[in-house]
Amino acid sequence: MFKTFCQNRLTRPRLSFAIIAAIFGSIAPASLAADIRMTVGTGGKGGYYFHIGDLVCKSFARETIGYKCQAKATNGPTENLPKLQNGKFDIVVARSDWAKQALEGGGFFQSNGQNPALRSLFSVHSEPLTIVARKDTGIHTAGDLSGKRVRLGRSATRLVKQIPSSANWDVSAFQTAKPKDMKAQYSALCAGKVDAVAAVVGYPSGVIQKTAETCPIHLVNLSEQQIDKLVAGSVALSKTTIPANVYTGITAPTKSLGYKAILLSSAEVSDEDIYAFVKSTFENLSDLGRKHPALSGLQPSEMIRDGLPAPMHPGAVRYYREQGWIK
Repeated sequence: MFKTFCQNRLTRPRLSFAIIAAIFGSIAPASLAADIRMTVGTGGKGGYYFHIGDLVCKSFARETIGYKCQAKATNGPTENLPKLQNGKFDIVVARSDWAKQALEGGGFFQSNGQNPALRSLFSVHSEPLTIVARKDTGIHTAGDLSGKRVRLGRSATRLVKQIPSSANWDVSAFQTAKPKDMKAQYSALCAGKVDAVAAVVGYPSGVIQKTAETCPIHLVNLSEQQIDKLVAGSVALSKTTIPANVYTGITAPTKSLGYKAILLSSAEVSDEDIYAFVKSTFENLSDLGRKHPALSGLQPSEMIRDGLPAPMHPGAVRYYREQGWIK
């Protein structure tokens, strides 16, 4: 009898636990399931790309049940895009021209080869070609740059030299500056040592604002014809306008073109996960815009159209179709 009693005492808790586990498993499987972890490659801490990726990632994890998201600081597209291709990142932030290179296996990514699995999600802020001239130089149009002392960032060099102009356009005094020397070029502008500085940069740019506060400047408008010709030649480029009053003394909008900061993923990342990420981002876009200027004033129609060199991810397509934004 004592043996039977002990056996009953030992087996009852096991039976009860099994029943409880079955009950809880049947009524709340989602709450017991492990969260899906998403990793977003961004850029250097303190930069726009890190802040964008971090804000979107945190919003996604906070608003979407069953997901965790971590934004990782990186060296930018040269780290982000290979790691996306290798499956170490689920989503990355990169500029549209870098994404085009990665897709095609060109430029920096020649050794990696083409990345046919690269997929676009949406674009965010513009990084326009911004040509800053001192007011006393008489530079108002791209044609006025002819024969002037112009310093160019690397990305700006490729664009400025493609701007259609007269056959006798003199670029002999144009010089490309290294990235680490670009701040010094704006100081040289105010010192009268150069006439204009051109860079591909998001707005507002701290260094351009400091320049505007140091000496009177003018932002050079491009013509519609010039913009259209360059944009038609590259899926990475799009039209953009730098709003009035972004910089001290610049009271009118400036028409230009440039690249987009975009979020990308891989065809290897599930449609369901990307759908959830994209849905969360657009549903919380107003809140995100209040937290960072690069995310303010964004229009969904432009975000899903401009500066996207890679095919759209099916998970993103599903959400956009639900919203009636695409067919």
